[in-house]
Amino acid sequence: MKKFMDSESEIEHEAFLALWFSRFVLSPYNLIVKFVFPIAVHLARRTRIALAPAILASIYKDLSSLKENIVALTKLDNWGDEDNELAVTRRSPF
Repeated sequence: MKKFMDSESEIEHEAFLALWFSRFVLSPYNLIVKFVFPIAVHLARRTRIALAPAILASIYKDLSSLKENIVALTKLDNWGDEDNELAVTRRSPF
């Protein structure tokens, strides 16, 4: 961010959008992933693109992970113990 902020570079807006999408919308671990760059470039150039498929894919991935965790937890022999916890890492934007 420091490199591009107020630099008046042609790619300042693209860099900001790539960071924003990576941190708050699409990336699970606050990493800037390379598939975000084409999305950022298109949005900065005001090209209309569909974001719903990417967001829905992220939500479905989380739902699959949740299902796997629930199934694994129900297979434990000591299901009645209070120490059993379901730890799920949510990656989707919602």
